[in-house]
Amino acid sequence: MAGKLTEKLLPAALQVYFNQTRSHFFGLLSILFLLVIYESGSATIYADQQIQIRNSAEVMIERMLWFAGIRNNMLLWVVYLLILAWAFWLAKKQNLLSFKFVYIPYSIFESTLYALLLGLIAGKLTERTSFLMWQSQEELTTMGAKATLALGAGIYEELLFRFILISLFSLIFEKLAGGKRTVYDILAVAISAILFSGFHYLGGREAFTFESFIFRFYAGVILGMLFVLRGIGVTSYTHAIYNLLLIFR
Repeated sequence: MAGKLTEKLLPAALQVYFNQTRSHFFGLLSILFLLVIYESGSATIYADQQIQIRNSAEVMIERMLWFAGIRNNMLLWVVYLLILAWAFWLAKKQNLLSFKFVYIPYSIFESTLYALLLGLIAGKLTERTSFLMWQSQEELTTMGAKATLALGAGIYEELLFRFILISLFSLIFEKLAGGKRTVYDILAVAISAILFSGFHYLGGREAFTFESFIFRFYAGVILGMLFVLRGIGVTSYTHAIYNLLLIFR
């Protein structure tokens, strides 16, 4: 769907950029930069502390791997590299390995534009929901810790709710019913957005309100459609940059 759309609307050079940067391999490769910053930042901030504040999506992914028998933190990097190797094979099969490394800063700039656009769309609702979520942690964390958490959300929430769930739901729907993938992508985006919104209330971290649920649902839909159209890399950076903008504004 996304490939045909770019062919109709974009010049040749931009077609190449958009097609190459929406591949799983490019996205997972570009996310490595965020992962290194997140992990090194967490290690530095919590070096002398017994309790670490981690993103809940990260914890959920670690628990899923724990039940699968992967219980060493170093093995998490091995799993990621194995998935990256699979993505490399897939990109090679789809002739999507012709990207230039300059595409990474280009995609970060593109993600920044999307993050700003997301903030404009959210408007006043953002100020009453997500921004207060970060503010509520002010007594527990430093600004550096909150920034690290913002990056963690951009990485792990997108890996869980977009990369894993949307891909999984869309594949299941396609295998069960057949037909056009576009319909199943839309349905998968909607379901993942509902789960993404509800996920933020697990464990009583935040009191449920209809306003915040709807805001996060729409944010999940926007990020989900961005994942379908632009891939996991741009989506993760958009989410992370958006969170950083909320913290530092």
